[in-house]
Amino acid sequence: MLWVRRMNGITRKKIYSKLSSRDGEYCKGCGKLSSEGQLVIDHRDNNNRNNNSSNIQLLCRSCNYLKNPRRPVDLCVRNSESLETEIQINRTKEPQFKRYVGQRVNEEGKVPEFDLINSGAEILDISPETTKRYLNKMCSSAGVYHKMVIGNTSVIKYKAEIPFL
Repeated sequence: MLWVRRMNGITRKKIYSKLSSRDGEYCKGCGKLSSEGQLVIDHRDNNNRNNNSSNIQLLCRSCNYLKNPRRPVDLCVRNSESLETEIQINRTKEPQFKRYVGQRVNEEGKVPEFDLINSGAEILDISPETTKRYLNKMCSSAGVYHKMVIGNTSVIKYKAEIPFL
């Protein structure tokens, strides 16, 4: 599908809506949800007139800035040598969170979801939204955990059978 117009506010809203329906409403760079930060339409080839659907994606402002810096290097807000990117942080923190959840479920059998989310966020020094996203992936059809409700509490436990990938 080719969108040929240059983007004004109305066109931007329509394209954003189509992108979020097609790809999901999260940053394609770091996975940040729209509730965690503003998402913008990015042109993969940096040609703002090329609105071909295969050339556009949603990025958060941080990833868009990393991909398309607009300030001279000496005025950059982020010092790339000293600060990790969000992608690098996720590559470190998600495996740590998986180990944490595995340890808790092994020890306790069933663990309240809210406790895994909040304790994991506190221990790993990341946001509860991020740990919630990690846990949702781990409880997906391809994950090894199952979410169930006991009384008023949602708990996480191992699935009876591990799905084949």
